[in-house]
Amino acid sequence: MVRRWRIILLRSQGMSQQAVANEVGVNRPVVALWEKRFRDGGMEGLKEGYRSGRKPTISEEVKAEIISEATRPPSGHTQWSTPKMAKAKGVSNQTVQKLWKANGIKPHIKRTFKISNDKQFEAKFRDVIELYLNPPDRALVLACDEKSQCQALKRTQPGLPLGVGHIRTATHDYIRHGTITIFAALNYLDGKIFHHCSHFWRELSVGAIQHSCIFY
Repeated sequence: MVRRWRIILLRSQGMSQQAVANEVGVNRPVVALWEKRFRDGGMEGLKEGYRSGRKPTISEEVKAEIISEATRPPSGHTQWSTPKMAKAKGVSNQTVQKLWKANGIKPHIKRTFKISNDKQFEAKFRDVIELYLNPPDRALVLACDEKSQCQALKRTQPGLPLGVGHIRTATHDYIRHGTITIFAALNYLDGKIFHHCSHFWRELSVGAIQHSCIFY
């Protein structure tokens, strides 16, 4: 609107259409268009008119409602869906999807969490954090984790899964040697890793025997 008003102002000062176009940064037909619109409709003629095929816009208030109400499911439902929200607000599914995507809203995704019922949890939690932040002299601080029930597979290459038109495949030397459990501990102070591997090794002629190995 400022550019259009400037075009009219400069033309009223006697500048040619080409000079106004150069000054404002548009081409000459644009200057001629808004000059004609001003002559036909005055200041109202400079406003944006109806365009054929132009997508309708929704108000900022409706946009805010679509975003804020996504966290409050409707009565009788656990969550909003794009069709439900679109019907409630009188917009299209695509409009709701774009607004939710732009604001990181994902009502269909749920992430679980677990809260300890240990009455001394907070005190223990503070002790652990303090150990990491301010460990005692000559302390060995380890962060431990485990990965259990990994399959111990012996094969030349992975096979193809079952699909439409073909059966599941496996190489001729495929052998399943039971499962493996890996335990790892990271020394938080120097970055050294201790890991312990415990698995059940299966041989066709011998049977199943347990084997454990520790690496430092």
